[in-house]
Amino acid sequence: MTTFANEPNLERLPVPSLESTAEQLLSALRPLIPASNYNKLLNDSIKFLNSKNVKFLQKHLLKSYDENDCYLDGKGISLATPGIYGELFGKTLPRNPFFILEDDPLTGTSQSPTQTFRAAVLVTSTLRFICSLRKESISPDFTPNSSKPLTMTNYKKLFGTSRIPILKENGNGSNDIGVGLHKNPNSKNIIILSSGQFYSLQVLNEKNELFFTKHELAEIFDSIIQDSESLNLLDINKIAIGSISTESKNSWRQARLRLEETNSNYLKLIDDALFVLCLDSTCPKTDNEKIECISHGLSRLDKHNFQVGTCLNRWYDKLQIVVSKNSVAGCIWESTSCDATSVLRFFTDIYTDSVLRVARKINGLNFTMWSQINTVDVGSEKPTFTKLNFQLPVDLFKSLHLAETRLADLISQHEYYSLTVSKFGKNFIINKLKLPADSLMQLVFQISYFALYGKLCVTNELISTRRFKNSRTELISVQSEAVLQCCQSFINSSTLSQKWSDLKAACYEHSSKVKKASHGHGFERHLSALRSAYQQRNILNSIGGNELPQIEEVEPPLIFDPSVDLIYNTEILIANCGNPALHLFGVTPAITNGFGIGYIIKENQVQIVASSQWRQTERFLKTVESVITRIKHYSREIYAAEGHITSSKIGGSRARELEFESYTRSPLKHSNGSIIQSLPMELIKSNNSAFNNSSSKSVDNDTNFILGGYDYFDVHALASRSNNMTRANSGFQSREYSSTNITDIYRLEDESRDNVLRRREFIDHNGSIGRKVELKEDD
Repeated sequence: MTTFANEPNLERLPVPSLESTAEQLLSALRPLIPASNYNKLLNDSIKFLNSKNVKFLQKHLLKSYDENDCYLDGKGISLATPGIYGELFGKTLPRNPFFILEDDPLTGTSQSPTQTFRAAVLVTSTLRFICSLRKESISPDFTPNSSKPLTMTNYKKLFGTSRIPILKENGNGSNDIGVGLHKNPNSKNIIILSSGQFYSLQVLNEKNELFFTKHELAEIFDSIIQDSESLNLLDINKIAIGSISTESKNSWRQARLRLEETNSNYLKLIDDALFVLCLDSTCPKTDNEKIECISHGLSRLDKHNFQVGTCLNRWYDKLQIVVSKNSVAGCIWESTSCDATSVLRFFTDIYTDSVLRVARKINGLNFTMWSQINTVDVGSEKPTFTKLNFQLPVDLFKSLHLAETRLADLISQHEYYSLTVSKFGKNFIINKLKLPADSLMQLVFQISYFALYGKLCVTNELISTRRFKNSRTELISVQSEAVLQCCQSFINSSTLSQKWSDLKAACYEHSSKVKKASHGHGFERHLSALRSAYQQRNILNSIGGNELPQIEEVEPPLIFDPSVDLIYNTEILIANCGNPALHLFGVTPAITNGFGIGYIIKENQVQIVASSQWRQTERFLKTVESVITRIKHYSREIYAAEGHITSSKIGGSRARELEFESYTRSPLKHSNGSIIQSLPMELIKSNNSAFNNSSSKSVDNDTNFILGGYDYFDVHALASRSNNMTRANSGFQSREYSSTNITDIYRLEDESRDNVLRRREFIDHNGSIGRKVELKEDD
């Protein structure tokens, strides 16, 4: 079967009904806003459903559905429908997700690969993947359970694609700077970055044959590194233009315009290139070091105050393969053009090919991922690499310097931490606990956040919609009334049975959301399309002709309400993506006060990467550790009580048992009568916001419980909720000014004062994808 054989038979992504989008929007916002705001939204939603202008917008979306493979790609809609991050530029790190591969199969042996050889192996495998894709011999993807075909058009955007600035209409008679894509389907060169300098190398000929073997590529990469290191530091800084791709939108656009004016041939080579290879000079050893080095590089100043870090060795507008000095390899992709499942398939395949080379080495058989991909003869005339010697005007030098200092500031303000939870992978969660692993992890993160901050926040999870033609993703809002009830129940003195019931209810609800979104019945993309259609109404009105009603100037109700804007203010951006080929997966925060969380659920462990700017990242992960341990304890107790097991625990310590007892010690009454408690503070140590270069924390303490199983997630209405435990917005505040400051909660009930004083010391101490792509869905 050819790569795109299933495309004609795929259904198109449906346009959700206005009623469905309004209902899901209200559900996502209800636990976040005061009752008065929610009641206003209820009234606005009625106006929304009855609005003539909203119905006009919907008709334009339906027309786009009729005329395009995906209605989100229609003219006047596509430029403003967001990707994983929505707006891609802001006061955060470059918003590019990343993977870190497992070590090369020969690492640690006498044949351990050098940096340049591992880079050559990965580049060779990537080129073979590209050639197979162009020949349409890459096997298509399917859902893992039902084997339903998935769209493969996303792979066409992986290579030879670059993010570029464009102008888009903002609905106010002027233009904003938007993000577009430059594509060259016939690209034949790659860009190599070393010491911040750019080199171009043609790697494919007109017949889509490889020019070089991996051994030849390794020699070329050695020569490039030697050349890049021969310049003095001042020269390196003059031509290190990579930081431009991290700039704010306007600065990014202006810098590119100047590059087009002064170095158009070089900029075209970069934009046209298949991908970028970054050869870094760092040697990360621990997981935290690997995350920091691969994701954005390091900011390092020499004795003359020159920037010499690998943060200059990136170009974020394209797909990047990064290889460190000690052969740690990773991939950074551009989220506008690429989706995680496609990148996962690609990166898994090239890692598998590197494993197969070991088999070829052992028995000489031609094991390969892709057949009929040729390399030109060794003796043939072959291209040589070209250094891109940019001739930069004075104003661009200034722009480069400001971009570099801005990036260095952002790097110093952010931190990454990783957590490995052993004996808590798919085998344990699915087979023993009988519940979907991804949904359980989502509840773990929600409970952890609530335990620290006493509220829910806007949490968006990415769901694949590749079962539809030319479709990519949908965002679901994880927070809900059922999740709020689960979080409150989890940390108060509710009975164990009630805690368990609330956990299952929240689980079933999340499962339903995921399934609906993966089947095209989410709401965020539709809401964004409605907003985009109104903002670009002049375009739609001009192309609608007499067939469609003209979209009016009057602003539609509901969709631009400040409370609705909360949905786009993602405090926790979270994604689950990975398989055994990947060591770690991470995303950067979507907003300055947010968390970016990526995790991989493997067979016997969960690996989590969290990042934030000025937040307590390490403390958050320690809370996650506590919640997971507590869930195991609850499952042991609930199923022991039901007679499913006779022995509650194998092994363990009295200290851990006492720790569990502290969960229900000294409850504090909230003003609404609910019970407020914190998690065990010994497990939630404070984070001093200094990057810790120690290895990632592996959680393997007392996980050998004999466990039964839970259920999965379902909608469960809250009988009541505490408005005092939510905020009207999801903006982060310090604990001093936080409306959910623990000290403030203590003051809410005078009769709890004695309990507060007794607990104060305790609390203050707290602080696949192979051929089948793993989608979060019930097939």
